[in-house]
Amino acid sequence: MEDYIGGMSRQLTIAEKLARNAEKQQQAYAALAKSLAAAYSAGRERAQAKIAELTAEYQSLAEVLRFEELESREIAAPRGRKPGKPLRELALDALEDLGVPAAPSLIADLTAALTGSRPSPSRFASLRRDDENAARRNIAARPAWIVPALNADQLTAIPRVLSSSAWSLERRIIGSRSMRTDHLRIALGLARRLAQLREAGAPEARNIERLLFPIARSIPGATETGQLVDPERVSDAARAELAVLEEADLAERREAAARLSSSSAQHRLWGRPILIDTAAAGRAIR
Repeated sequence: MEDYIGGMSRQLTIAEKLARNAEKQQQAYAALAKSLAAAYSAGRERAQAKIAELTAEYQSLAEVLRFEELESREIAAPRGRKPGKPLRELALDALEDLGVPAAPSLIADLTAALTGSRPSPSRFASLRRDDENAARRNIAARPAWIVPALNADQLTAIPRVLSSSAWSLERRIIGSRSMRTDHLRIALGLARRLAQLREAGAPEARNIERLLFPIARSIPGATETGQLVDPERVSDAARAELAVLEEADLAERREAAARLSSSSAQHRLWGRPILIDTAAAGRAIR
């Protein structure tokens, strides 16, 4: 009964289940040996059936454990973040970690922290221009493009801030409060990544901590002098400030998204063209 209650209070890990399975297999093989020695055919058949059942269970559990170990390593080194991965995929990976539009320099810094190799930020800016030209030829050619963030007021591109075309329109828009709310969301994204890497014992955790520290330092209550960055503390402080700003920020973004929603696909991704007031320009020249 105590074993039963203990089993109810804590679920066995896969490794523990494998260990128990191995013990049961030893018992089954011992039973088989006895049956063979005694020429007891019924006992031999039962033991063989039990061994086959336990062997199948062991193989299934071993496969689950293998996938868990792979998943743990995946947290430490996200899928595809390996040398030679295309620059676009590195940028999209970094943007997903950050969760919001970001400057090429921050994307490059995060890529360096996770891969050990820092692409030039100018390459990401060039990539945005290349994607725009390619999308004009065939917008369905890729599942996601590197696109600029959009200004909530004019609905025009902000070339030095990048986002993913796979995101919703309101997520790609920058409003009057968005620089701060996105700063807080970046802190949340990096804190989440730091916690995952520390749990996995990954060496990249130190790089992410160095990247997160100056961001977290500007959030009241997120850091403590002389202490390691605490992901949970950073997240709590960021959420507390975000709760004050988020509603108004989202309302502004959604209103801008509604104004742009009826525009062409090109304008929804790369923004409306910048209109020049030629009359005003002429007066300025004179």
